[in-house]
Amino acid sequence: MLRFACGWVLTLSGLMGCMSAAPPRQPQLRLADAAPAQASEPASARTCEGDTPCEDGTPSPLPAPPDPGAPTLEAIEDTEEPIEDELETPAQEETAESKTVVHPWAQLSDAELERKLLDDPSSAGSMSVGRTNGGMLINGVRMPEGERWTLIDPAHAWGTQETIDALTTCIDAVHRQYPDSPKMEIGHISARGGGHLSPHRSHQAGRDVDVSYYYTKSTRWFTRANAGNLDRARTWAFVRALIAETDVEMILIDSGLQRLLREYALEIGEDAAWVDDIFRGVRGKHPAMIRHARGHATHIHVRFYSPIAQETARRAHALLVKHGKVKPPLTYVMHRARKGDTLGRLANKYGTTVEAIQRANGLRNTVIRAKRTYRIPQKGSVRPASGRPIVVPPRRLPPHAPTNLSTQAASTAPAPPETK
Repeated sequence: MLRFACGWVLTLSGLMGCMSAAPPRQPQLRLADAAPAQASEPASARTCEGDTPCEDGTPSPLPAPPDPGAPTLEAIEDTEEPIEDELETPAQEETAESKTVVHPWAQLSDAELERKLLDDPSSAGSMSVGRTNGGMLINGVRMPEGERWTLIDPAHAWGTQETIDALTTCIDAVHRQYPDSPKMEIGHISARGGGHLSPHRSHQAGRDVDVSYYYTKSTRWFTRANAGNLDRARTWAFVRALIAETDVEMILIDSGLQRLLREYALEIGEDAAWVDDIFRGVRGKHPAMIRHARGHATHIHVRFYSPIAQETARRAHALLVKHGKVKPPLTYVMHRARKGDTLGRLANKYGTTVEAIQRANGLRNTVIRAKRTYRIPQKGSVRPASGRPIVVPPRRLPPHAPTNLSTQAASTAPAPPETK
C-alpha cells in the first residue's frame, strides 16, 4: 500500500490527524561547531588504575564534573544500571506491503534542488541525517510546552517534525481514552543540532524519545516502575497508539514490565496473535516491536522512522555540505583506557586534541584512568544512513479493538507528579 503522498503532509492519519496540540513548524538551520586545532599534551599527564593512587604517588583525581552540554537530569547520572539505547534495526528491504517514501522533491532535478536549497535551506524542513547512534539534526523542531506533558530538559527536546507530531498524537490518544490522565514526562529527544547527547549513545538524529511510564500514584522523573505502581491501562494505551497510529521503529521497555503489559493486553481482549507479534516478533520476518534493553525500567525509549526527514536528508545533505550551509558536527568514538594511555596518545591516535577530550569528558586535569571509557570527539561529515530511498515497513495494526476494555482505567487517576 502506498503510504505517503507527494507534499510534506503524510497521508497516514496517525501522524497528521488529530493534531490539536501539535506545534507549528519552526524550521531553523543549526550549524555545529568544529573542534579546535590539535595541541600537544602536558608532560604531567598520567594514567591511574581505577581508584588507586597514580603512579607518581599523587591521589586519584576527584570525580569529573558534568559535561557542560550534558542534561541536568541527576537521576540519569546517578543510576547504577547502565542505559542501553544503542540498538539499531537493520535497513528495511522493500516488500509487496511496504513502499519507498514519495518525497515532494522527487521530480526535481539535482540542479533544481540545489538552487532551492541555496535560496532557502529552511524550506527543506526537518532532516534526520545519519544513524541514530551517529547522526545530526537539521531544522529541528522543539517539543512545545503542553497541558498533557512536562518537558524535563527543554534544551534537549528537539526532534524532527514527524517525531514531535507522532509523540503528540500518542499522548492525545491516552487522554481521549482516559481524560483524567496526569501529565506524561518527556525526557531527552535530541540536542538542537543533534549529535552526541550524554549519557546516551543514540538520540543523535531527532528520532529517539525518552518518556515516563504512567503511574498509579505521584512520582518523580526516572522512578522505577513495578507491579505496584505501573498504571497498566494508560501505559498500554500509549504503547498501543505508538504501534497503531505512528511509524514507530522500536520501543524499549524492561522485560519485567513487558510481562505486565502483555498480561494486561490479553486481559482486555487484544488479539493474542497480534500481541505475540509485537512482543516477540516473527522469526524470519521481523523482530519484536517492543524490546528489552537494560536501564528501561525507569522510562520508555521510543524510536520513530521519520521517513520524510530521513528522505530529505538523503537528497539534500550532500548539497548543503558542498556549499557550506551545514558544518560537519562533532561525533564521538568510545575508548576504553588501558594502563599507559595518556590524553596525548589518545589525541594523536584519533586526530583530536587534549583539550577537546577534556571538554568531552568533563576532565579538570590530564589524568585518565585505566578501564574507564572516554568519549573521543571526532570531526567529519555525518552521512545519511542509506544511499537508497527510505523504506518503511507496514504498520502492525491490531485486527480489532480490545473486547473487554472498560471505559475507565483500572486504577484511580494518579495525583500530579512531584516536582524536583
